[in-house]
Parts: sequence; C-alpha cells; structure tokens
Amino acid sequence: MPCKGICLRHRALKPKVAEGGRYLTGQKRCQVCSIFMRWPGLFCPCCGYRLRTRPRNYKFKSRLRDAKKQRDQKTLTVQKSQIKRKAL
Repeated sequence: MPCKGICLRHRALKPKVAEGGRYLTGQKRCQVCSIFMRWPGLFCPCCGYRLRTRPRNYKFKSRLRDAKKQRDQKTLTVQKSQIKRKAL
C-alpha cells in the first residue's frame, strides 16, 4: 500500500547529539514513507509496512550496540549504588 500521509502526524524530530542516535532514542523508520516516527507498534500506521528498529549499515549497527552497552552499564552501576545506600 502507498503512503497515505497519516504518518506525518507521528513524525519524530532528530535527537540532539548528547541523547544518542534515532534508534537509540526509540524512533523507528518506515522505508515506504521515508520518515522516522515515534510509534509503539511494529507496523507503520499509514502504509502497513514493517518499521525498522535497527540500522542496516554495519558501522551504525556497531555504534548502536556500543551505545546500548554503555547505557546498560551506567544503569547497573546506578542500581548497585542504590542497593548499597539502602543496605546502610
């Protein structure tokens, strides 16, 4: 199905450099409509095609993977510090 223009209501703004990339912030891309959007589902509300949640290029895949690892390590250290504070 072609793009009907419904997706324009869900268009996402480009995140700041400090926040990370589009996929890291939870944005998804529709290849038919050619836009990034904030949408909870897996399929485009406009054309019905599956939304991409990860980059296709190897270089950008590795950047996303590294950024997710760093984010997870930070959350683990914060959780551990909170547990230690509760124990005291």
